[in-house]
Amino acid sequence: MQVELSDYHSHLQISRRAKERYIFDPVRKAYFLVQPEELVRQSWIQYLHRAKNIALSSLAVEKQFKLFDGTKRFDLLLYQRGNPVMLFEFKSFKTSLTDATCRQAAAYNFHLKVPYIMLSNGIQHRLFFIDMESEEVKEIMDWPENLSAN
Repeated sequence: MQVELSDYHSHLQISRRAKERYIFDPVRKAYFLVQPEELVRQSWIQYLHRAKNIALSSLAVEKQFKLFDGTKRFDLLLYQRGNPVMLFEFKSFKTSLTDATCRQAAAYNFHLKVPYIMLSNGIQHRLFFIDMESEEVKEIMDWPENLSAN
């Protein structure tokens, strides 16, 4: 899937405190230390909100959930009409999207059961559709039209 996240960097709110840089998360309404993965997350939030007209209230960031014997935390989850519909798994732009990234998201989806999974390192983006009945997974190249402006 092609998305130029750098087009949304001008909307990121970054401030300095002492020697550190912090970025504002409009979903959590707080500043967080700038890290490569956080920049990817915040760029996606801006893209979803500005390009796809998705309300910030339809997004959940870094929420914990139980998975098997442990506790995990997803990067970003998109809701539509109160139901989770897309899981986002982010990596640093320095990190390739690998089979391990796919397995991590698939394991999370064992619990979340969303029809779409987006993997992104800010440069490369891979979007998958999961047919919940047949359990077939298919990579798709375009943003699903039914997931805009909720």
